[in-house]
Amino acid sequence: MIKFEKQKGNFIKHCPCSPEAISCGYFNLNLHTGCPYSCSYCILQAYLETKDPIFFTNIDDMENELVESTKTMKYLRIGTGELSDSLAFDPETKYSNKILSIFEKFPEVVFEFKTKSTNIDPILKYKKVLKNIVVSWSLNPQEIIEREEHFSPDLNSRLKAIAEVQSKGYKIGIHFDPIILIKNWKIYYKNLIIKISKTITPNNIAWWSMGTLRFPYSLRNYIFKYKDSLLFSGELVRGYDGKYRYFKPLRIEAFKFIKQEIQSIISDQIPLYLCMEDIEMWEEVFPGINSTENKINKYLYESVYR
Repeated sequence: MIKFEKQKGNFIKHCPCSPEAISCGYFNLNLHTGCPYSCSYCILQAYLETKDPIFFTNIDDMENELVESTKTMKYLRIGTGELSDSLAFDPETKYSNKILSIFEKFPEVVFEFKTKSTNIDPILKYKKVLKNIVVSWSLNPQEIIEREEHFSPDLNSRLKAIAEVQSKGYKIGIHFDPIILIKNWKIYYKNLIIKISKTITPNNIAWWSMGTLRFPYSLRNYIFKYKDSLLFSGELVRGYDGKYRYFKPLRIEAFKFIKQEIQSIISDQIPLYLCMEDIEMWEEVFPGINSTENKINKYLYESVYR
C-alpha cells in the first residue's frame, strides 16, 4: 500500500560515495522511497525500514530547496532513483507529471528519471519535450534479469520503452550497474550491447555508467533468500570501502571489455563513467583523463545539451 507523508529532512542530497571513490557530482532527490521490484542485490533491503512505498507530499518545500540549490551550484545534475525506482509507481501516483512541471521552470538543471519500469506514458504525453530531462534505464542481460531482478520488466520491454522515449525526443541514460560476472558474462554483455545498438542512436545517449556488483556485509543474509541467485558465484573480496566486490583485476577486465565493446559496436563518443571506483581504477580504464568530480560532472552535464 502506498503511503503519503511529509518529508522531514532535506530532499536534495549529494549522492553517497565511498570516501576513496571518485564522485561524479550527482545529487539525489529523495521524493519517495520503496520499490515493487525484488532485486537480489538491492541495498534497500537492508537500508529501508519498510519496503512499502512512501511518497512525500510537501513538494513545495522541495521546490524551494531547489531554488536555493541553484543559487550556489553550477552544472547541477539531480534525479530520483536512489531510494526507489523513479517510475515504477507512476500509474498510481502521477509524480512524473509533477516533476516535469517543476523542472520545466529550471531549464538549467538536468533531471534524471532512473528506472527499470516501462511506465512512460506521462512522459510521452507531457505537453512538450524538456531538453533538461534524461530518462535512464538500468539494464542487464536477460539471463541476469531472470535470476536477480525479480518482478521487473524483461529486457525487451525495457528496450521498447527506451525506443519510444527516444523517438519522442528525450535523451537516454544507460546504467550497467551492477555488472554481474556470471559464467560467460562476456558473451551476455556483448549481446546486450548489440541489442542496445539496434535501439538507440548514439547521439541520444546522455551518459552510460558502469559499476560492478558491490554490497555491504549486512546485505548477505538478504541475498541468501534468493535460492537461484548467482551473486556468490564470483570471487568476492572485502574492498577499500568495506563493501564486498570482485577482485580488482576482474573489475578492470570487466570495465575494459565493456568499454571496448560499447565503443566498437555503438560509438567511441559515448559519455562513459565509473560508479563507486577509486582514482586507480579510473586511471586503468580511462588513461590520460583527469578524473575529478568537477570535471566528470561538467562533462556529463554538457553531454545532455549537446
